[in-house]
Amino acid sequence: MSKRPPKKTAQPKAVAAQKTSDAAVTAAFGFEEMLGELEAIIAEAEVRLAQEAALA
Repeated sequence: MSKRPPKKTAQPKAVAAQKTSDAAVTAAFGFEEMLGELEAIIAEAEVRLAQEAALA
């Protein structure tokens, strides 16, 4: 019976986590931008519902 060399396992690499501050997130995508996006989503949904109602 022969002895096998132990299997080599890869060492886990440390990954530096990127930290974003609340101020940076707010500056990148503020309240006004979020409100505009929500309004656009609602407008699209209203159009889609009107089209579905017209087809029914």
